[in-house]
Amino acid sequence: MSLPVQLQEGETVARIIKRHPLSLIGRIVAVAVLLIVGLFVWQWLRSIGGGMQVTADILMGVGTLVAVAYIAIYWYRYANDLWIVTSQRLIDSTKTTPFSHDIKTANLTNIQDINIRKRGIFQTIFEYGDVICQTASASGHTFEFLGVAKPAEVLDLIDDQRSLAQRNNLSAKV
Repeated sequence: MSLPVQLQEGETVARIIKRHPLSLIGRIVAVAVLLIVGLFVWQWLRSIGGGMQVTADILMGVGTLVAVAYIAIYWYRYANDLWIVTSQRLIDSTKTTPFSHDIKTANLTNIQDINIRKRGIFQTIFEYGDVICQTASASGHTFEFLGVAKPAEVLDLIDDQRSLAQRNNLSAKV
């Protein structure tokens, strides 16, 4: 897999992190439920007769196209949203469209706080949530790893890599 950024000298990838699949499946299920409801409304409108049949067909067609487009766009975002933890940096790569690519990086030595946030029964049962990293920058920039599997493991990984980076910085200065 090609990385969205070039690694620095001596930098190694510790882990590439993607969203938990349930974040994608949840959206697909929600759209499927809306389409099923739309199917019942479509059948009801067609049963009324008259000019409602053509209107119902148009509405169902447009609704289906919108649903398919929404799923395609969300799938693209899901597939192209990744976080990379290296031996020196955190990298957040977000590609929302083929023409829009945002990359943010932060040195691990600048990470001050790391928090986990799990909300709701699904995140608790299926062990996924958010990992929020606060940097030491003047703007108080945060790195948010949203909807990742096993957020406690991700927190431990970032914390371990941060400790190693800090030790390497101290030994390099001596």
